[in-house]
Amino acid sequence: MKKIKFGINPLALFSGISLIISMLFPWWTLEVSVMNRPTDIYPYLIDGPASDFIGYKRSPQMTILFILLIICIFLFLLGSLIKGKGIGISTSVGGVLVGLAIWRFLVRIAGVARLYEVPIQGHGVGSYGGFAFVDVYTTIQPGLYLAIAAALCGILAGIFHKKLANKFSLHWISFDSNQT
Repeated sequence: MKKIKFGINPLALFSGISLIISMLFPWWTLEVSVMNRPTDIYPYLIDGPASDFIGYKRSPQMTILFILLIICIFLFLLGSLIKGKGIGISTSVGGVLVGLAIWRFLVRIAGVARLYEVPIQGHGVGSYGGFAFVDVYTTIQPGLYLAIAAALCGILAGIFHKKLANKFSLHWISFDSNQT
């Protein structure tokens, strides 16, 4: 059996922590003038009055997105502690998967914004079937920017995994399955 070698990859650690923090902040906010407060959209939840308007707080796609992001957090944290070519590849794959999740999230909110004739970012006059017109303010929130940083750093962490893990190597810790 092979030894498990440990080395700290600070970029992968940063990616994991950034993605965890991004999940605590909204990724997009929708504020409709006739509603008493804004609606925050997280990758796993819609929080606010618009959730009653559209009829759900969490869609099946949001559940899939949440599970995918949790797996990517695990990949980043694993890549931040263990050396190896396979670990480096999985860290890059985690970064790419986060990037794909962000892209799908943006496609989804663009579809919702288009449905009500408002921009993804900024101010517009929303139309509900041509019968009601309301002022709508939309904002891309810090959670999405943190996720973008996590995706980019995750890809770089995987590309430079060997150099970073060797530079910050933990020589005094290793597990050999042949030892008793």
